[in-house]
Order: sequence, then structure tokens, then C-alpha cells
Amino acid sequence: MLGKDFEDFVALLLKKRFPDYALLIQHRLDSGLRPDFVLECDEKIIVADAKERQVLTKASIEQICDYIDELNADYGIIFVADFTEISEVVEDYAIINAVEIEYTNWKKPELNFPKVLRHRN
Repeated sequence: MLGKDFEDFVALLLKKRFPDYALLIQHRLDSGLRPDFVLECDEKIIVADAKERQVLTKASIEQICDYIDELNADYGIIFVADFTEISEVVEDYAIINAVEIEYTNWKKPELNFPKVLRHRN
């Protein structure tokens, strides 16, 4: 499952980047929302999402803003694959809403088709 692989990759990044934080994965909030990651340390809360998609949209920013509001988090981070396209409008919207967008070195999975050899007589 491709999305799950990317989430696992981001979880490892978060553990390295925030070693002193408790990392909650797919924690269901009271509202029923389920952010990919919630990081907690003392009184500080960070919400993070992993988005492995071609284009990041304003809706993704709004989604993490809902998590931030419900948890009264300090800020949010959206980790994206290296091939993800992000418009200037979406980048600006993220900045205004205290959401960092961070590219990772996650590449688009290549499809490997078996070679079929045909012999002509």
C-alpha cells in the first residue's frame, strides 16, 4: 500500500527530528478526525500529515487546520513527496495558517513491467 509506505517513512523522519516528543500515530480526536501524526512534548503540540500525491490542494491545508484547532496545537506540518506540485496560492494559504510544507526525498514509485522476449522464426 503506497500511502502507508509513505506514512511509515514520515514517521521515521519525525522520530529523528523530534526525539523528545511522544509520537501518536493515527490518533482519533474527539470529533472523529484522525491526523496522521500528533507530537507532544510538555505543553507543545505539533500536528503532522503525510501527503503522497501529485498536487497538494487548499483542502489539505484546511484539513490540518481543523486538527490544529481541535488540539489547540502550536502548528502543523505537511510532509509531501518530492514530485508533489504546490501552487503559490496553496503555499501562501499554508503560511497564513501556521502550516509548514516540507518536501521529502520520497520518489514516485516506478512501475517495473517484466520483459517479454519474443522470438521470430
